[in-house]
Amino acid sequence: MEPEELEDYPWKVVFEPRRIEKIQAALDTALAEGRWQGEARVGGMDGSHVELTLSSLDEDDIVVWSLSETSSAEEIEQADSETLLLAESPRLARTVLSTIDDVVYVIGDDGRFWFWNECLAETTGYTYEEIGEMNPRDFIPEDQYEYVPGLMQSIGGIDDRRVRVDILTAEGERIPHEFDGTTFEDPETGRSFRCGIARDISKRLEREQKIRRQRDELATLNRLNTLLFETTQEVIRTGNEGPIMQILCEHAVESDIYRCAWVGQRERGAVRFTCVASEGFEGDCETIQTDEMTNGGGYEIIREAINTDNPKVSICRDPSTVQWLETEHEDDIESLAAVPLGHGDTVYGCLVLGTKRPNAFSSREQTALAVLGHMLGTVLHAARTQELVSATSVVELEFEATHGEHLPLFFGSDIDGTLSLEGSVPGSEGWILYLSVEGVDPASAADALRATTAVERTRVITDGSTSGRLEVVFSPPSLPDVVSAAGATLQEATLTPDGARFVVEAPTDSDISHIVDHINEKYPEVDLLATRKRDRDPAMIPQPGSILDELTPRQREVLEVAYRAGYFDWPRESTAEEVADALKLARPTVHAHLRKGVLRILSEHLDINKQ
Repeated sequence: MEPEELEDYPWKVVFEPRRIEKIQAALDTALAEGRWQGEARVGGMDGSHVELTLSSLDEDDIVVWSLSETSSAEEIEQADSETLLLAESPRLARTVLSTIDDVVYVIGDDGRFWFWNECLAETTGYTYEEIGEMNPRDFIPEDQYEYVPGLMQSIGGIDDRRVRVDILTAEGERIPHEFDGTTFEDPETGRSFRCGIARDISKRLEREQKIRRQRDELATLNRLNTLLFETTQEVIRTGNEGPIMQILCEHAVESDIYRCAWVGQRERGAVRFTCVASEGFEGDCETIQTDEMTNGGGYEIIREAINTDNPKVSICRDPSTVQWLETEHEDDIESLAAVPLGHGDTVYGCLVLGTKRPNAFSSREQTALAVLGHMLGTVLHAARTQELVSATSVVELEFEATHGEHLPLFFGSDIDGTLSLEGSVPGSEGWILYLSVEGVDPASAADALRATTAVERTRVITDGSTSGRLEVVFSPPSLPDVVSAAGATLQEATLTPDGARFVVEAPTDSDISHIVDHINEKYPEVDLLATRKRDRDPAMIPQPGSILDELTPRQREVLEVAYRAGYFDWPRESTAEEVADALKLARPTVHAHLRKGVLRILSEHLDINKQ
């Protein structure tokens, strides 16, 4: 300013406001003591350091002010540190706040931005100029105005608090932030300001959501385990497939995991599934024609589940495509799962589950459902097997094959004589077959069988020059495995130099085409020669509840192998050690099972107290 401009101005306008009180004290000292000397800043925050000398004259309390600028580095370094910090505070504050990764803002009581850092521009996608012309309301969704201090009420009446609010970007995206602010008043102007920090909590919310999903998934798996345990208990208690399926559906809905459950079983001799149990369904879902499914149709997930090439749990996220779905509560299903009920390569039925959970059927849940489906498939398979064992009438299917690379049973063994099946026992390593040998040295036949990849090991039980008996362990999948998986049993099998012939038995109401297709899929060179119905000898039909049913599975296995191997013959055709080798068990273990099994059978028939 020119000297003339300073006339009639109060001295306070010259100095930095924060230092006026200090200068006033210096002036009082000069008036009282005649002189004061020190440093000050003139020109406000962006002014200069000066050396100030105040000299008091005796006349009329006149004070002479002498100001000389100090600009050397040495003099600046000696200046008061607090003065320097205050002088640089605007630039220093902006630099520091711009390095913070969180949004920092100051809103005045006029509802406008007084300050914002670079993070607000980076987060929202607006430029500094655009933010300067915008209202803080523009960054907050309208439905959240009430949660943001200062948008719906006077700043002066706001308490310090923390809120969770979304910030709107220039593209309309909502990014969740946690706001933490405080209100302060400028002591010089009396104006109120709201200063706060907004922290992006997107990743934190994702982690929390992931943890919640994991907790929900764990709770679901625990309830699924309970469902599996209860179903297993019912299987052990009754062994009746009908009540088991209905109890499964009821427990599935009662557990609150699923809103509806449906079990369909493949009809024998037809390509459709008939409902055997359901809970929570009200629609017409008694029968499903599997051959009428089309891509994208309502039954697509069932077709995927029962695919014979790759049966698996199938998921549908759009229940509106399932035309037959009608539940007790409309719009109550978000997703569906179809679970194949199979044993081996055969699918006997399908379990359909509906749930309201939007993120249901995770990979772990699907694995648990696959286990449940396998268990139920085993139940259905066992029921079919038991039905076949106790049936008074059966269907015999006779097959024939010429020599070839994929010849069943003995897989193209080059044997000049005849091998015939006498009996078979399922073992832990595969099926144990007992064969009679005619027209060839049994040792030579054993060597020929041992050379094939399907045979684990062979043993000559009785050895004659051109006849005898063999014990052969086949690795899976062997012919008995394939036939059993199709829902039938292998009854006869013969191998001659001209080819092979074998006969299987199945229940009279079996799906014959399914059995034939299943066997042909594994052995393409096999042809079906004849299909005939046969009545079984009542004396040969095992009766439920017999003494053999009271044996443990291991006891029955050991007894049957010992019997087939000639352990009980006289003279013995096999020793206990040879029986143990066939079963891959220790000899003492075999002896223990033999004694316990024989004791139970004899006590049933000879114990006088039971008569």
